[in-house]
Amino acid sequence: MPKSQPLSQSKERISNQNSVPAAAGMASLSSSPEGSALLKNSPPDAIQEESTTNPTVESTMSLSKAVSSNTPEAEDRPSISTAEPKDSNTAMPSIPKATRTLTLTTHFGDIFWAPPNTVLIHACNTQGSWGAGIAARFRSIYPEAYATYWRYCVKDHDPKTNPVPTGSCLLIPPCETGAKSRRHWIACLFTSAKYGKAKDKPNAILRNTGPAVKEMLQQVRDAKRDGKEIAGLWMCKINSARFAVPWARTVKVLEDIEVEEGCIGDIQVWGYE
Repeated sequence: MPKSQPLSQSKERISNQNSVPAAAGMASLSSSPEGSALLKNSPPDAIQEESTTNPTVESTMSLSKAVSSNTPEAEDRPSISTAEPKDSNTAMPSIPKATRTLTLTTHFGDIFWAPPNTVLIHACNTQGSWGAGIAARFRSIYPEAYATYWRYCVKDHDPKTNPVPTGSCLLIPPCETGAKSRRHWIACLFTSAKYGKAKDKPNAILRNTGPAVKEMLQQVRDAKRDGKEIAGLWMCKINSARFAVPWARTVKVLEDIEVEEGCIGDIQVWGYE
């Protein structure tokens, strides 16, 4: 009949069985005859101390960890991301489009040579007068367009009480009915309120030029969207004759104008100088 072991020794053995390092140590020792004999003859305290401090046991456990961490399964195992998924509905920041400014190209010749459906651009006063300079030629070649301009300034508005706003534009569609009449659009840029000696100062005329041209570009864009035919934009050297503003100053204003989406951004400048 086997001898009964003291109660304290039994408790220690139960504790050792619940200890992972101790169990691993005893398993390592019992794998050899010498280790089995050592376990049988050693007191419980010695088994506990040796199994927890034996360098052989520790090195065996470290080697086991190193091998398991270097297995192909561990390398190939996909990593689990803890990052929250991105919202698919989140709008990406928009990239601003590059700003386009008006482009001028200079040509030697007569503006009235333009192909049919070209927009001819000139500067006007708000009084209803095309009486001098290139304006007089517009009046002679396009009498019906002039009548439309005059009604707009004098009838639809009043030069004294309700004048046409400077910095605006009147775009007149082709309206000549003569057999040999030219089919051109006429863009009237209101850059000066009056004319002759009463004309606006150069700085005021230049301030009015930018807004008037921008409005003209918008009106041309709207006409094209409505299905109207526009062959291009031709301009005389506006402001430089009867309004006495140096052409170079007007050019600077024109070339700084930002062209909106859908608008024509190129103007041909025609003249004999």
